[in-house]
Amino acid sequence: APVSVKYLTLLFNNITRFIGNDFTPYREFIMTEPITTKCFSQNIIGPFSACSAVYASEETFIGMASRYAQENFTEFDEYVQASICDFLNLHNGIFTVNISNEMQMELMLEPPLEDAFNPDFSKTVYCLPISFPFGTAHFIIANV
Repeated sequence: APVSVKYLTLLFNNITRFIGNDFTPYREFIMTEPITTKCFSQNIIGPFSACSAVYASEETFIGMASRYAQENFTEFDEYVQASICDFLNLHNGIFTVNISNEMQMELMLEPPLEDAFNPDFSKTVYCLPISFPFGTAHFIIANV
């Protein structure tokens, strides 16, 4: 399977494992405009280079972080931000190890960042909306 398919398959597994299985994925679409809401991103560097990101409302991030950290967060603060960055880093870390093992392709990760996602829209930017009871998060994988 292509690397991007492996990325998305693992994303569903990690969401199920670390956030919950009560979600509904919607049809992916190709983004053509910048994000105007809260966003967290992380660059993957190597033979497969990409930028992964997630954007959502603050309320959705609070719900997501509460489940991930198994805490009851009530406001969008540094704990929520750290939890979302940690989930992104954990998912991408598992992905890079899997790719190394399966495809002998060494990938590196840059630190996750808040509101630094600025993809090259001349290249493909895939967005996968996933709806949870607490809101919809949009997961992005962008070619770089």
